Formats: sequence, C-alpha cells, structure tokens
Amino acid sequence: MSKTQITIKIAGDSGDGIQLSGHRLAMIQALFGHDVATFADYPAEIRAPKGTLYGVSAYQIQVGVQKVLTPGDTLDILVALSQAAYEVWNHKLKDGGLLIVDKDVWSAQALEELENHKRHRLIDLPMTTCLYSLFKQQNLKKKQILQTKNFFALGVLCWLLERDIQNTTLWIQQSSPFTDTLKQINSQALNEGYTASLVREMIPFHLSLPIHCSPSNSKHRFINGNSAIACGLIAAARQSHRTLFYSSYPITPASSLLHELANLNEPDMITHQAEDEIAAIGCALGASYGGSLGVVGTSGPGMALMSEFIGLTVMAERPLVVIDVQRAGPSTGMPTKTSQGDLNLALSGRHDSSPVVVLAMHSPQDGFHKAFLASQIAIQRNCVVVVLSDATLAGSHEIWTVPHPDDLDTITAAEIPKAEDFKPYEWDPHTLSVPWVACGTKGYEHIIGGLEKTPSGHISYDGVNHQTMINRRQQKIDATVDLMPDLMMGGDLEADTLMVSWGSSAGPIKQFVYAHRLSCQPSERLAFVHLESLSPFQKQLGDVLNRYKTVVVIENNLGQATAHLRNTFAHITFHPILKSDGLPWSQQELKTSISSILSLSPSPKPLE
Repeated sequence: MSKTQITIKIAGDSGDGIQLSGHRLAMIQALFGHDVATFADYPAEIRAPKGTLYGVSAYQIQVGVQKVLTPGDTLDILVALSQAAYEVWNHKLKDGGLLIVDKDVWSAQALEELENHKRHRLIDLPMTTCLYSLFKQQNLKKKQILQTKNFFALGVLCWLLERDIQNTTLWIQQSSPFTDTLKQINSQALNEGYTASLVREMIPFHLSLPIHCSPSNSKHRFINGNSAIACGLIAAARQSHRTLFYSSYPITPASSLLHELANLNEPDMITHQAEDEIAAIGCALGASYGGSLGVVGTSGPGMALMSEFIGLTVMAERPLVVIDVQRAGPSTGMPTKTSQGDLNLALSGRHDSSPVVVLAMHSPQDGFHKAFLASQIAIQRNCVVVVLSDATLAGSHEIWTVPHPDDLDTITAAEIPKAEDFKPYEWDPHTLSVPWVACGTKGYEHIIGGLEKTPSGHISYDGVNHQTMINRRQQKIDATVDLMPDLMMGGDLEADTLMVSWGSSAGPIKQFVYAHRLSCQPSERLAFVHLESLSPFQKQLGDVLNRYKTVVVIENNLGQATAHLRNTFAHITFHPILKSDGLPWSQQELKTSISSILSLSPSPKPLE
C-alpha cells in the first residue's frame, strides 16, 4: 500500500532505546527525500520503573511527500514494546491502523483480548524469542539481549516501509557511543528484525511512501531545535568576529545545547558548565564585559534565578543572549514536558524597569535564525535578548537547508569613539545604543556595576538623570523593531477571524488553518499571524489586528501572551484558547476550541 503521509509512534519502557531508534527511523525517511516532523516524549526519571504508565518513553514521526508541519495527531502505526506503552498510546491509533507488539511480553489472556480487538490490525511478533535464539551462542546476559529489541523493531519497520538497512548498519558501526559489543549485537538485531519480516513473512505487506528526492544544490541537515540554536550562535560569532562564550548549568530540556556546542570543537568558542544557574549567567556577563559574545542557556527555574544578573546587564548595557528552553512548571513541575509559561518572566521578571528584547522560535530549524538574530541585535544595540524555545522544539527534528555563509549578514558593533571623546553611557542618537568597549582597554577605563550612571560614566543618584536613562533604555529596546523580520501571515487574509500564535504553536495552527479551509464555508475561513517577537511586537501588528472582527490567541499557558496583547492593544477583544497539559496542540483540540469561539463570536460590525 502506498500513501502520501504516514504517522508512526514507537513506544516502550524508559531505557528501551526508544528515542534512539525513533530518531534513526526519522533520519532514514529524511534520507529518502521526505519531509519529516517528530516529537520526543519521555519521562522525567532517567530510568523510570518498567511497566509503569508514567515511565513510558515514546517517539512520534510524521512523514510526508509534501511539507509536514506537525508530528501528527492520530497514528497509522503504533509499535508498542511493552504493555504499558500500549495502554498509554493505543487510543491514538486510527481505526484500521497497524499495531505491532512483542507477543512475548503479553500473557496468553491479554494477547487473546488484543487479537479480538477489531479496531486495529495486529502484528504480534515473537521479538524476545527471536533475539534469544539469535544470541544463544554468544554468552550474552539477558539484559544485553533485551537492550537490542529497539533495533529489532527498527528492522521490522524498515521492511514494512521498504527502506534499506545498509545505511543504518554503517551508522551503528561508526557510532561512537556504542561499545564494540553493542555495535555487533545491535547490527545483528537490526538485520534479524528485517530478515524475519522478509524471509519468514511475519509481515506479509508493505506500507510505504514513494521515494521523493527533489533535485537541489543546497546542503541539508536533519536537525532539532537545540542543535539549530547551536549552529546559529556559532554563525553569529563568526559573522561578528567575536569569541563565543556559552555558559550553562545542566537543566532539562536545555542541557543538550551545551553538549552540542562542546562537541563541535569550534576554535573561537568557549563552553562552560557552571556550578549553578547564577554562576552561569555571571560568567556569560563577564565574557561580555571582556568583549566576547556572552550566551547563557537555561529553562524556567534557572531563568528565575538569573533575573538579578539580567537586570545588571540591562543597567551595564552589554550584549547578552539568554536561551530559555521552556518546560512545564512551576518549580520543578514536569521537567520533560513542554510549556510556554515563561513569557511573563522574560518580559518583566526583574527589578524595576529592565526592558529586554524577547524573541520566540516557531520551529526546530528556526532556532538557527532566532539565535543568529538575537546575537545580531545584542551586539548592534548592546542589550539583552531572550530567545524563548520549549521542550517540543528542543527535541523535535526536521530537515534544515543549511545557509551559505555568504548569505548571512555581517554583524558589527557600534563604532567606538576616540579615547579622548569616550563617554561610556553616551548613546548614539539613531540606535540609542552605547559603545561596547572591553573592560581594561587602555584609555577607555570606566566604572562598571549596577549603580546608575550619567552618560559620562559617573555614578549618579540624581532623579532627573535616572528618569532620562530609564526612558532611553526602554526606547532603545523599542527601536529594535527595525531589526525584526516581517510578520508571518497566511490562510485567507480576507477572513473575519484571525488566529494569533507564538512559539511552537505555529506549525499546528498553520496546518489547522489550511485543513479547515478545505471543509468550511467561505464565511468560516480563517487567517493566521505568527508572532516572532514579543518585545517589541513586530511592525504592522496593530494594523493587522484591526482588520479582523474576531481575534483568537492560542498558547500553551494560562494566557500570558493574551494579557500582553490586551495591555498593548486595549481596544481589541482577544479570545484566548489555552491549555497547560505539557503536550503540543493537536488538530482535534484546535477544532473543538475554534468551533466554540466562532459560535460565540460577535455578529459582523455594521458598515459605518
């Protein structure tokens, strides 16, 4: 059977290697020229108890011949390597969908009930038995054998989807995390799963997509959000001819950003694992004082701890990029689940008037563009730029077209005046930015620290001066609107209803709007606008909002962007659609919520 789009989920107990095999399956599909969107879902515990529902790890992939915007809602294929995985995810399997299980982990009665379930097509494979038989001569421990089940399942899926395993076998042999023993047995398990399906006809049919390789001279990478951010930071450091200093304290889901940068061995880069969150941002600010591009990465709890140092950076007017990979809170909350709950913290979670630029990623690959833009703004305007990502974007993968260095802007800081004319806090009349001079530069010595200064750099307790400096720092942030990308809009721009999104809700919203257009009446058409900057808002946003009778805001929190929009555009009524369940938006959730909003929306305004 040939399809144009397939959604697959691999699920099992924590520690079963689900994320590894899922990622590899997505990579295989990408190599065949298909568009891919993924979603990694895993428990907070490193090794959650086996068999528990909260300990299930899963990886979802949507593959399409055309552009794919989300990892999908309902499943065409569910591979459940444990009963708990089946219990958690079987409700997502489509009627007639394919369920693949290891029959050896089911009791006879439970397996009979599963076979009598008519809603799905069951493929019950003796995975454990096959692996025991395969390795019976190799004197392996039971635990070692069971650790290869994920590769057996990957082999089965490669057969089912008509994908060759040679490239994956080579990848296993060249993969540094594996010991020689693991390389050998994982390769054998992969081959056994494929061979068992092929020769023994355990799966007597294929379910595949046509090969779709479009000719292109561009280079591509299969990339997730944190990797894209890492590439964007390095590109910005190169284009600005600055050393990149990245500091962080390990915190899920931002930790892999430090790993990614540390593994790249970039010559003009320093990565630093600090003893805590406060030390991490202190070191990044110190690097900025020294003339380097200072960047710090964290998630919600760490962001809260960094507020005082962010305030100091605002006062000192030094460039600093803060990457906040949001997760569900408050406090430790659900550290591996997604959220958009840090917007208020990013906008105003500091002492007194401490304005910063706040950007938001809208897809994994957009991490490159937002990290580059954040660095560009921070360097050119000597300010703090916060980039909001989230757990969904951080771990999700998609195909990224690698830009050529010649297509990237050169990043230059404001011109430094002659030493005799130097005033450390005298601002440029056009950008309102102050000079960025490395501390200790001969002839440019000046006082640093958190106390208010005059333009000439002297400490000042004068209220009039303080008012002037506070106003100017806010105006400087407002003026960065000139550096922002154009508004991202789509759908039926002449519709009556506008959907507003930010962050990772962009993909689900865009897909919903275009799918909705195919089945709705002309009067029910929808437009959408996506916010890439939350401080300041992008140009023309007010004009766009004024064109629509009904404005709906979708976000994964209890209404933080909605409140921010209401404060800025008080004359407009915003209808929020909100949730905080730790999961990305599904199409069904959007359909239900939008239908409710539209039924309550006011009648069209009379012509004046």
